[in-house]
Amino acid sequence: MIDYQLINDCENWWRDKGFTKVQVPWTVTQQIMEITCPEDVTPLKLEHEDGKCLIGSGEQGFLYQLSKGYLPWGKYVTTTPCFRQESHDVLHQKNFMKTELIIVGNTLNSVLEKMVEDAMEFFELVWDGVELETLKTSGTSIDIIGPLGVELGSYGIRHHRHLSWIYGTGIAEPRFSNLRSCDGLS
Repeated sequence: MIDYQLINDCENWWRDKGFTKVQVPWTVTQQIMEITCPEDVTPLKLEHEDGKCLIGSGEQGFLYQLSKGYLPWGKYVTTTPCFRQESHDVLHQKNFMKTELIIVGNTLNSVLEKMVEDAMEFFELVWDGVELETLKTSGTSIDIIGPLGVELGSYGIRHHRHLSWIYGTGIAEPRFSNLRSCDGLS
């Protein structure tokens, strides 16, 4: 089950770190979707909304607001549902809730590293005794890996046309809670 208190705690953690909580749209244009959507994934389009797509992540909602001029550069946190065409098991869901982060206007590697450090601290705080590691997946992309080799969050720097930003995961639910409650891990 989704732990909404944990999501609230996560949002508060990031607000204490200087992020502003905002709401972002849950549908975006296909052009925005394609910025972060893997090439082998087909966006979930809504026929009644002129071809808009359900977001696969809050990052896409941030990008939509930035493209419209609704969101000035800064540090933001949001929680949205994510709609994906993925296999379904206890750790992978087609629909789930995710708190996400974005920093626009300061994309230094040291800022990314601080985000990863703060995220690891949050995960360790809410899951006492968990052992985490980081895995550099490519250039400026970092995953935080928890027990059983499961990714708890992804962080990195992206560039698209004239815009650069740092993205990151606050928490994904129910993945985090399901992993935490697996036998022998709680």
